[in-house]
Amino acid sequence: MMRGLLATLALSLGLPMAQAACQFDNFGTISNPTDPSCRDAQFRYTRSDNTGNNVALGYDVPLPVDSLTPVDGFRSYQSLFERHQALDADNSTVAGQVVGQTLAGRDVWVYVIGDADRTTADGGSEAAALINGTIHAREWQSPEAVTEIYEQLVEIQADGGFGQYLSENLSVLIVPVLNVDGFTQTQRYPDRFTGAERQPRDGRMRRKNMQSPGGVPVDEDIDATTDNFFGVDLNRNSPRGWGLNGGSSNNPVSLVYRGPAAQSEPEIQALVAASDLAPVTRLRFFSDVHSFSQIFFTPLTGNGRRDQITANLVGRMRAVLGNKYRYGAESGSGIGLTSDYFARTFQIPAWTLEIEPLSGGVDYGGTNHGHSGFVLPDDQVARMRDEVASMVLAGLYRQTDAPRVQAVEIRDQASGELRYAASWVADGDGRRLDVSTDQALVTGRAYRLWLAFNRPMRWRDPAGAVSNYPGQSTAAFPNLRLQFPTLTGAGSDIPISGSGSNWLDTPGGAGSGFLRYRDDALSVAFTVPQDLPAAAAVPGVLVIETLDIVMAALDGDPTSRVDWAGGRWIGYEDEDGNANDVGGRDCKIVVYVASDENATPPASRDVGCSSAQAPAPPPANGGGGGGGGLVLWLLPFLLIGAWRQRRRR
Repeated sequence: MMRGLLATLALSLGLPMAQAACQFDNFGTISNPTDPSCRDAQFRYTRSDNTGNNVALGYDVPLPVDSLTPVDGFRSYQSLFERHQALDADNSTVAGQVVGQTLAGRDVWVYVIGDADRTTADGGSEAAALINGTIHAREWQSPEAVTEIYEQLVEIQADGGFGQYLSENLSVLIVPVLNVDGFTQTQRYPDRFTGAERQPRDGRMRRKNMQSPGGVPVDEDIDATTDNFFGVDLNRNSPRGWGLNGGSSNNPVSLVYRGPAAQSEPEIQALVAASDLAPVTRLRFFSDVHSFSQIFFTPLTGNGRRDQITANLVGRMRAVLGNKYRYGAESGSGIGLTSDYFARTFQIPAWTLEIEPLSGGVDYGGTNHGHSGFVLPDDQVARMRDEVASMVLAGLYRQTDAPRVQAVEIRDQASGELRYAASWVADGDGRRLDVSTDQALVTGRAYRLWLAFNRPMRWRDPAGAVSNYPGQSTAAFPNLRLQFPTLTGAGSDIPISGSGSNWLDTPGGAGSGFLRYRDDALSVAFTVPQDLPAAAAVPGVLVIETLDIVMAALDGDPTSRVDWAGGRWIGYEDEDGNANDVGGRDCKIVVYVASDENATPPASRDVGCSSAQAPAPPPANGGGGGGGGLVLWLLPFLLIGAWRQRRRR
């Protein structure tokens, strides 16, 4: 069905259905795989030689480099593996583990990054994220980008702020190379491929794993051609949508052969084993990293709240790079993708992240042939790694928890005397507000407010100044007010103003520095008006309204822990206690004001803040272009070679 539609589309666009010796059926599959003129055909990538069976890229052919540190290019599998192992050995916050073996007996590794206790800083259960790389062998951008995420998480874990927060409150499971057999095969022949230019197969362009129909591994000799077209497309082997919707094939020669049964392949079994380490009940983020076409291909599950949360999350991540990446939503039952499995089985945000280029090597001055997108120029790799990592880190921060108030302290500005102090402490499955100091604030006096949150709330640029995380837009200072609900008139609502410089980036704790993470606390002065009609003690609500680094609003009621279940946030509420997945203001801190510092507290402080509209979530698609459903997403795999046919002479 779907494959027939793609073939019809190709014909309607005037795209040839056959090229050179290999013939193609109406489903885009090579129909003469045993014909020596097709089976034995080989091509070679070059910089500029386009004669015979040479294919000119227009730039130097990338070759794997042996290096334990990032290079401006691609590292060999052995170098990547040794880098992963070194980070594991040198850091107590990394735990590597073999979760399976390929058909050829190569180990598949997962690396769990984060502190070992699996609990948050305040004693809750940590969330978990799973990032998978290199499911398709020829997509060399994937292991580089995923390794960069791994490297950056380790590098920033002791930064005192953003990175330390992630390390202490989130478990990140990374599988850098899932299709180890296929990936090493591509690096064995970095400039050679078999099949046809329209649909390159073994060597540098192997997509599938090394499985043959008889269960014997495909040989690693590109010149032994009888099995070069075999293998299973691992990203069609997951059970959700397996064999459905025309997105895969039961023909072992097909580029999208789904395998003999769902989860039949040892690599997919290894990925499932990796997810079990999270464990899966704690997962709330899955990304399968591919190339190319610059899109978040995102399954919709029909769970409205889950789908909206996912769209908002992707929007925040896309915004990091100015919406350079698109958003493609896919409804229905899926086609056997890993993202189908994690989205639909566990109702979590999950996607296939197709990284750059957008359309092919021509984006970087290369030649105009369809598969150069799988061969990114060396000089684009370092930038690509950093950009993808910056997007993913923003998403990880968002899914770790919701921002909330942690502690408050108010001191007399002149004397330094503590007048009010409270903090949220664990209480069974939730929290309670522990008020340790509670004295009157006096009219006409100046005070200093110290306010702390559960996470770093602001980003700092390379110069150390409070700034926005790339692509985000957050006010430098929160909207703080002291409201007196029992009074009327202009004096019943006192703004507390400050600036970015009020955020604290040095340790010290209550009153003088940040609480746990750099920029998790601020300090600002304010004055209670002299003319406030408070002869008797009156309650005052400290209204706290702000957005965190990726523009998430506060959990308005920290009494219940924010968690994830059933495809939605639980315990994430506005100031009225309404669970809404986007939060609101915090109005839980209630002090009292009087003309006498020894005044008796008011009989009741059961008051709330004045009504206000809850902050709107970011646009579902991040406010910029995008789109593309199932047909458009499949085109790069089945027709991209036909899009950009190059006349051969």
